[in-house]
Amino acid sequence: MFFFLFAVMIVFLSILFSLLTFTAEVKIIKDVGLAGISIFSSLIAIFLSGEAVVGEVEKKTIYILLSKPADRAGFIVGSWLGIILTAGVAILINGAVLVFLIYLRQNFVEPGIFLAISFMELEIIIITSIGILFSSFSSSALTGTLLCLFVYLLGHLNPQLYLLTKLVDRRIIKGFISLICWILPNLEYFNLREKVVKGYPLPDVIYIGRLLLYTFFYSAICLVIAHLLFQRKEL
Repeated sequence: MFFFLFAVMIVFLSILFSLLTFTAEVKIIKDVGLAGISIFSSLIAIFLSGEAVVGEVEKKTIYILLSKPADRAGFIVGSWLGIILTAGVAILINGAVLVFLIYLRQNFVEPGIFLAISFMELEIIIITSIGILFSSFSSSALTGTLLCLFVYLLGHLNPQLYLLTKLVDRRIIKGFISLICWILPNLEYFNLREKVVKGYPLPDVIYIGRLLLYTFFYSAICLVIAHLLFQRKEL
């Protein structure tokens, strides 16, 4: 379904191309294409991870899975890896379509496109970890999915929330907003769309290394908490 939506989006873009200059055309391909891949792959991760645990409980399949030589930790990690792989395939296929389209238009593809697509996979890792966490204690698959979607939206608004701390005078409110910003993932760290489209300098090796560590530790914390909550869950 998501592949179909991405294909439809590209078709509509091709209709607009005839009305644009070459420069504007290529920029729109990059901008909308990268945005589409990011949104569609994130939705895959949100919907799958939001029901990863609680969905299996609702369908009673969890009893079959846990009756085999697999503990609850293995179930959590296995679900996490499966969703990351599924969303990663979506990113790979849609990314290949975008790269091919860009190459057709300008006969080369900037390295920034590949880096931006790689950053999306890192973002998926964090989103999936959050979804698994919510799914481990939610009462329904819908609740886990909505919570994950809510955090996803706030995660991309994290920089704007942080700016509020500069505008608020009351310490209690400022401290509360700062705490929220600290707990929420800053998903804008993974967004290279503007840099790629406008030709801004790309992140250096140090930034990429820090982002990898950020992804690892944030995901690990979410999975550990999810495991602890799932261990206490009565099946």
